[in-house]
Amino acid sequence: MRRGSWQNPSVLDIANKAGVSTATVDRVLNKRGGVSKRKVELVHKALNELRAPEEVVAETVSPITVGLLVDSGTSFIEELLEMVERRYGNDPNVRFKCFTSHTKDFEPSVFSEQMIAWARKYDGIIIAVREHPAITRAIEEISENGTPVICLTTDQESPKHLGYVGMDQIAAGLCAAQLLGKLSGDRSGEIFLATSAHYRCQEGRETGFRRLLRKEYPNLTISEIINSNDDAETVYKLFKSRLDEGAKPLGVYNVAGGNTGIAKAIRELGLPIAFIGHELNENSRRLLENGQMDFVITHDMETELKRCIKLIRRQKDFPDGNQPEYELLPPVLKTRFNI
Repeated sequence: MRRGSWQNPSVLDIANKAGVSTATVDRVLNKRGGVSKRKVELVHKALNELRAPEEVVAETVSPITVGLLVDSGTSFIEELLEMVERRYGNDPNVRFKCFTSHTKDFEPSVFSEQMIAWARKYDGIIIAVREHPAITRAIEEISENGTPVICLTTDQESPKHLGYVGMDQIAAGLCAAQLLGKLSGDRSGEIFLATSAHYRCQEGRETGFRRLLRKEYPNLTISEIINSNDDAETVYKLFKSRLDEGAKPLGVYNVAGGNTGIAKAIRELGLPIAFIGHELNENSRRLLENGQMDFVITHDMETELKRCIKLIRRQKDFPDGNQPEYELLPPVLKTRFNI
């Protein structure tokens, strides 16, 4: 027996079950603070109890174990791990083991060997990591031994992984270019483009961004800020040094992490510089609320992770004949008014 697609419980449903106000639920879900630890726990407990799978089947679902390995900046890692704990911490059918590495501390050999070791013990591996020969080797070895590897948020070159689930990165870059192009109007000038390491997701964003600026906004030129390592202090120093040299960009597009560092440099300069970045998290929410960021391009991480789990379960239940699957989700645009 199946029932139709399940929708997320409403704020009112959660409030009634938790015994708190709808305003409290809203503050907890959107991480606005000002709520006691006890009420936060009540809201999360109610949310978990009200959740249901997308499809409910009469048969018992066999549990799966998942290794999640992430190479990224601090904010992305914290947001992802918090979501995993909130959504799957009490789920007996999905057990996660997580390994993280900050961008600036990334050791390809360590990361790849951890992937291989966990693949021997778990039903599937989910990775969010930059491209590197050691990672490609690990993906191919793991896949040939029958364990599925799913790429989350950023894809990999290897054709051996089972799938990619994440935002359409080129579309995200196109959105950023359109926004900065319109905000700049008829003015001519520079747009700063901040990048980090060799993540395919960042390369896709940059590709879309450059493509549209070149085609529709020839009055704007791109000036690069590279190798920020997804670190706020690093990108602050890089950005501030350019400003101290006299640069007066019309806008900045950060395809990487470290949004707070860019916001700090802009605030100290005191000039109206349009600022677009990625990933809705505690830091970027605060920057949007304070008017220090204009737009955040983000994605539904929970939906993406659910789809990764579905691919792993499918591989476990039907190990023969699965083809690579790519699920590109549209970018989600956030302003101070819809966070």
